[in-house]
Amino acid sequence: MSELTVEQIIKLIVGVLVVVAVVLGIYLMFKEKIFEFFNGIPTNVSLGNFWRSFYD
Repeated sequence: MSELTVEQIIKLIVGVLVVVAVVLGIYLMFKEKIFEFFNGIPTNVSLGNFWRSFYD
């Protein structure tokens, strides 16, 4: 098993920070649209009526 050098640890930390920044950016861009989508779904509709509404 190879040992981790300081350079590899720094690259690993930078990579994790980049992934976190990208995920956070995507979340902040789409959070309002996602909440609007789920707020528009009615909660008191039966499953049969829900699927029938797509075919009417």
